[in-house]
Amino acid sequence: MILQNLIAASGNYALVLSILEVFAAAINGVFILTCHKQRVEVSGTQNMNEIASVRAGRVNGLISKLGASPYVATVFLSAALVFLVQPMFAKMATPLLGGSPSVWNVSLVCFQAALLLGYAYAHTLNHFVKSVRKQVVIHGSLLLIAGLVLPFQLSGLMGDPDPSQPTLWLIGVFALSIAPPFAVISASAPLIQSWYSRSGRADAHDPYHLYGASNIGSLLGLAAYPLLLEPLFPLAVQGQAWTMGYGALALFLMASGLIASTGSASHQAALVTRAPSKPNVSVASKTLWQQRLWWITLAFIPSSLLVGVTTHIATDVASAPFLWAPPLMLYIGSFIIVFAKRPPIRLDASLRYLPLAVAAAILALPSISGVPLLLSFFLHLGVLFMAALACHGLMAKDRPEASRLTEFYLLMSLGGVLGGAFNALLVPFIFNGVTEYPLMLIAVLLVRPEARWMGVGRTRVWTLAAMTALVIALVLRLTIDADLGVLAFRGVLALAVLAIVLGRECRAAPAIAAACAWGVGLAANPVAGGIAERGFFGVVKVVEKGEHRLMMHGTTLHGAQYIRGVDHLRPTTYYAPEAPIGQVFAAHTAPGRVGVIGLGTGSVACYAREGQRYTYYEIDPLVAKFASDPAYFSYLSSCTPEADIVLGDGRLTLAAEPAGDFELLLIDAFSSDSVPAHLLTREAVALYVSRLSDDGVLVMHVSNKHMSLQHVVARIAGELGVPARAQLYWAEPVNGDKFRSQTSQVIVLAKTDAALARFEGDARWQALISDGKRPWTDNYSNVIGAIWEKIREE
Repeated sequence: MILQNLIAASGNYALVLSILEVFAAAINGVFILTCHKQRVEVSGTQNMNEIASVRAGRVNGLISKLGASPYVATVFLSAALVFLVQPMFAKMATPLLGGSPSVWNVSLVCFQAALLLGYAYAHTLNHFVKSVRKQVVIHGSLLLIAGLVLPFQLSGLMGDPDPSQPTLWLIGVFALSIAPPFAVISASAPLIQSWYSRSGRADAHDPYHLYGASNIGSLLGLAAYPLLLEPLFPLAVQGQAWTMGYGALALFLMASGLIASTGSASHQAALVTRAPSKPNVSVASKTLWQQRLWWITLAFIPSSLLVGVTTHIATDVASAPFLWAPPLMLYIGSFIIVFAKRPPIRLDASLRYLPLAVAAAILALPSISGVPLLLSFFLHLGVLFMAALACHGLMAKDRPEASRLTEFYLLMSLGGVLGGAFNALLVPFIFNGVTEYPLMLIAVLLVRPEARWMGVGRTRVWTLAAMTALVIALVLRLTIDADLGVLAFRGVLALAVLAIVLGRECRAAPAIAAACAWGVGLAANPVAGGIAERGFFGVVKVVEKGEHRLMMHGTTLHGAQYIRGVDHLRPTTYYAPEAPIGQVFAAHTAPGRVGVIGLGTGSVACYAREGQRYTYYEIDPLVAKFASDPAYFSYLSSCTPEADIVLGDGRLTLAAEPAGDFELLLIDAFSSDSVPAHLLTREAVALYVSRLSDDGVLVMHVSNKHMSLQHVVARIAGELGVPARAQLYWAEPVNGDKFRSQTSQVIVLAKTDAALARFEGDARWQALISDGKRPWTDNYSNVIGAIWEKIREE
């Protein structure tokens, strides 16, 4: 069974059989050679030596015939397993934390930390245990022990997620569920390369090309998850397949280690006596510790950008593996390129065009230009790729000799952990806005040693031009109100960025970078002024604009209230009486229970009637804090002061409620324009409908800039056999008041046609019919299909 699983996992019968043959021959050779070294004084010693010599020759011949294939196969499989399990774990955890993009970011940091632990273990083992055979025994034992937690699933020892401390809960679940085997197999790449350097092969002095094979495995493993595993197999089967791969890897690792330990004595002696290769020392690496800090810095910046770009994409589109994968794939791809024996993209080319990519990404920030989604997507991925090529290329250029290989990878991993942790763990406590991404865009320009771009102009001229443009931009931003000031700010900031790009030496003008970072930091906040707080689930900001007080979550408006006057308690924006949600709530006068998933400002509270009991479900404690405080918004305190606010993921908390308990249920739980996919699956909608009474109505707010969600809900309704009606409402500003009512798209569902009879005579509500395509489920979602349908509609 193990052999079948191994062959199935590898997909290469010949290679597997060759590896196993070498494995058996190596063990036999080790035994014979050991007997030879003991020089036992018995009859027939000469014959025994001859037999040992023949068998050792056969082993060496077979090893020579296989070449580097066993090592390549091992690092390839280990890397594929490492990057298959990352999105798998995040997909398991995301529904438990409201579909927040931060789940992926914190998970990424956890995996980076486990990778660091694995590299530290590999470095320690390589430093203190000189014998490859002993390393094989120790590593094999740890593989066996760590495998006891498999097949992996989310541990229940941490209990249910705590919305007030989701990061600690997620870290704890990771540590208990998958950290042990992940850390052990993470050590495979540096260990295999270290063993390869002792194998006696002609190129053993430079094992870094194996790192490229490792990253190819990472890339394919990461791509395989959203394209193959996620849509085709349930999570339980995915976990079992990963466990089979883990078992195959254990055999590959043991075989590779034994092959390395049974290299010919002559080759081993030559390797020992060979003069160590001279390390490449860059301009920035004048001392050993400067070199180490340089490596950490070069690893820190692209890692931070990776998390920043992923957050930006996931916040504005959806929190799903399909969108998590592209940034990480480009990040990994940069390693493949720069560590290749003949890099297809030269380092000087990366450094030359990096400023152009940075400028384009800065101008594509939502608060600066508002470029189309698809263009913005590629611009931000492009700058991540260019920055990773530049930083990782500089690191590859400065890589040390093979004797310091594990130290190099350890410090590279440390820089990656620090970069990811900076974004996911530290930034929410030091910044109220999403400032870290533009800051890293500026920081990456400062690591270009003696870089020149376009080769013309004088540094002082461009420095003066950039500083002047930035000052003008900030003055316009802070003094001119409304849209005119924002447009002026964007235009002048564009000139400032252009001046920086055209500057002859970015490294010679750190003042420009600092000033630009300040300006971009202000630009990262779409509305100037107000009060902002940042937590695990994003940035929540309360601002005053004209006669309204607004709640912003990321870049999206989550409600508004008139500050004073007769309309003080009138619901506004999507919840206005003339909007679809307002129509349903205003017409609902029957007593009973009303549930609202997604609190916002609490606007619908003022539709409450006598005998109705409201319950709000909210994942973000910051939203609940602002909505409950009458100093900011008074809907809740004035209209439903006795209502319950339940903190936690809406789907999980609603599952704890009794069936048939709600007369009206509103689902409006989207963070920014990101869609928590687990709230729009067949199983989720079935749960919502089950909590309705026979006459109850489910209201789903599906407005979205980037995806067509009405088709998603229509297919689910068709699959469940429940009636549905939809309304697309176009708002017209009254006396220039664009917050009084806003355009929205809403769907109503119920258990029976009779429950929706009240909507039949209203021409605004049209029957929603499924097109028969595959509905979203907990095991399947098609984000790209929803985006494409939105593009076709426009």
